[in-house]
Amino acid sequence: MVRKLFLTLAAAASALAISGAAWADITILVPSGSEGDGLRAAAADYAKMKGTKVETVQAPYANVFEQGANAGATKSGIFDIVLMDDPWIPFFAENGHLEDLTPFFKNAGLEGPDNDFLSKSLAICRNPYNSGPYVCLPYVGNAQMFFYDAAKYKEAGVDAPKTWDDVLKASKTLTEGGGGRYFGYVFRGGQGNPVVADFMPIFWSYGADLFNADRTKVTIDTPEGAAAMKMFMALRDVSPKGVESYNANEVGTALAAGTSASSINWPNWVATFEDPSQSKMVGKISYGPIPAGTKPGSSEIGHWTMGIMSASKNTSRRPSTSCSGRRRLSRSRSPPSAAIHRSGPQSSPIRN
Repeated sequence: MVRKLFLTLAAAASALAISGAAWADITILVPSGSEGDGLRAAAADYAKMKGTKVETVQAPYANVFEQGANAGATKSGIFDIVLMDDPWIPFFAENGHLEDLTPFFKNAGLEGPDNDFLSKSLAICRNPYNSGPYVCLPYVGNAQMFFYDAAKYKEAGVDAPKTWDDVLKASKTLTEGGGGRYFGYVFRGGQGNPVVADFMPIFWSYGADLFNADRTKVTIDTPEGAAAMKMFMALRDVSPKGVESYNANEVGTALAAGTSASSINWPNWVATFEDPSQSKMVGKISYGPIPAGTKPGSSEIGHWTMGIMSASKNTSRRPSTSCSGRRRLSRSRSPPSAAIHRSGPQSSPIRN
């Protein structure tokens, strides 16, 4: 399935580069990790199918944003396609760094993307949100889960953790017995999106919310919000030193190496944790829903999306033939203006 997902934007970028029978190279900027690895495999299949060279440039998460933003601002044209985390879409779209995809759909005789995408998955791909033209397409989506070492938790007196109190109880015991080398919890504490992504599920689980019902008032400073922050700070105290700067790779490494027992994480990391070449914890990590606070647990849902850079070296030639690939890019999230969105106990992928 993943290999099929690549076709849409690769075909569109290729259409921009057609000159007679020759196909120009396509250069794609992708993040390190499972999303980038999957796209590299899909790109290899596409290259064989179309007889063209597809180059993937893989970089750490923050560097992908920086390189993409710099390429857009300088109009260097070094990247044709960029794989974007959904909070980045407003920046790239509003600064004119993304190609309007409307001409590609029209040349294919279509009104827009395939109709089996979920509406919220497509809404974030339009600029303005849910009303403007498509500037990208969904590639993959996730809903957060709770990852934990079941054997270690059982040693600490907790079976399947149902609440954040259960998590804190087990994490305290494990950290106290870890001698500064093993910790009960780990989280993304880096400034911006990382710490927000790992705090919001706890925030929601205590009945807190960012705004009132009609979104006219900020409601962070409430008893519910204070209870969530108290729990978050307690979890920080049973996490590795320096966790305030951690991002996804550091959290993933801690779990895969078996130096931390639990965290909120994303399902795309399961492949890493179950790969003997990358993990010491194969078969040892359990996966469950977000624990409850005073309310049922809720997770964020998020997208990686693909867009064509408007400064692409290939965009000097507008599409003269229809796009040969169908829209096969997948999975889920929310308005970029909110930057965060919660799912209920059951989260859907981005295709029906």
